[in-house]
Amino acid sequence: MHQDARRCNVKREDIPSWKVGAYGGVAGEFLWLSSYPFDVVKSKMQCDGFGDQRKFASMRDCFRQTVAVEGYAGFWKGIGPTLLRAMPVSAGTFFVVEMAMRALG
Repeated sequence: MHQDARRCNVKREDIPSWKVGAYGGVAGEFLWLSSYPFDVVKSKMQCDGFGDQRKFASMRDCFRQTVAVEGYAGFWKGIGPTLLRAMPVSAGTFFVVEMAMRALG
């Protein structure tokens, strides 16, 4: 957004609201694409049992077992719905924050 403002020679406040939302949506997509494998490991660890029922000894063990059982594709299961959700949620969040910043001066 900063580069677009500089390229178009406008202030940040003058960027159209639809562009602000688009920037937020794209940023959300890239966020999930870059962090999704870590989120999968986190979710597997959260769903793991306690004591004798634990499947994973550590995050490293969870990663290793996921690769062994599901392959590297196991880290990307469910990415489709996540990306479908990320675009409107991130666009809306970024838009609201940016508009609030503009309103507050």
